Amino acid sequence: MGRLAFAAATSHVGAIVKNPGADPEVSGELHEAWRRLDAEIAAARLDAVVLVATDHYETFGLENYPAFCLGVAGEHEGWAEFGNPGGSVAGRPAIAEALLADLTARGFDLARSHTMALDHSFMVPLTKLPAAASAGVVPLFVNCTTPPLPTLRRCAELGAALREAVRALPGGARVGVIGTGGLSHWVGLPRFGDINTEFDRRLLGLLERGDAGEILAWDDAAILDEAGNGALEIRTWLIAASAAGGPARVLAYRPMPAWTVGIGIAAFETDAAGVVA
Repeated sequence: MGRLAFAAATSHVGAIVKNPGADPEVSGELHEAWRRLDAEIAAARLDAVVLVATDHYETFGLENYPAFCLGVAGEHEGWAEFGNPGGSVAGRPAIAEALLADLTARGFDLARSHTMALDHSFMVPLTKLPAAASAGVVPLFVNCTTPPLPTLRRCAELGAALREAVRALPGGARVGVIGTGGLSHWVGLPRFGDINTEFDRRLLGLLERGDAGEILAWDDAAILDEAGNGALEIRTWLIAASAAGGPARVLAYRPMPAWTVGIGIAAFETDAAGVVA
């Protein structure tokens, strides 16, 4: 029987590693939170990390754009697009194939990829959390960019199913889940650079209370208007939260204008019944 031994979520903007010293008083606090999160990952002694992220038209294009796709390769290459981190990351194909089979049996028709390359939404968090990269990665892509998007509720349901699929793994595998994306930001839009701190704090407050019910009722059009197209990536946070089943513990939140994003970093308790409402 496997164990969901760790869960967390973090923002992933490329400026985190391309311009790490910007606004040092603020960024220093954020870098320290990533160091603390990395130490927690190392202490969890994970056999694999399911890294939940999106893609920005590097791996997936309009000729084939799945709602969800699980990477099952033994190694994944980073795109290194626009100066973002590259290199290769070890996969965990046996765990990935077992999770894919279990999730399919539970009614989630995930695509699979044996050649899934990773853009900055995966590679930036792995750069900041080297213990996650060392554990080996099962990348889980979520469409957060190209409508129709999977609903927030469907993403939460996938997280809950992922928790059960991890528990069904043989051999006592210890697996972590990390969601990456958000928080408020506008990508390629006139409001590029804006941050909605009120939206970000409301989201984090609900996750801290273990109450995803209100979030699941949010409308994508309202999220887009209030917090930008980048905030649609909260789908990855919901998957991680629902996989964990418990409330968030926010390690840091700061609006970071120099990086054009509201940066959130959180871990989740993993011993509760679940957050899907």
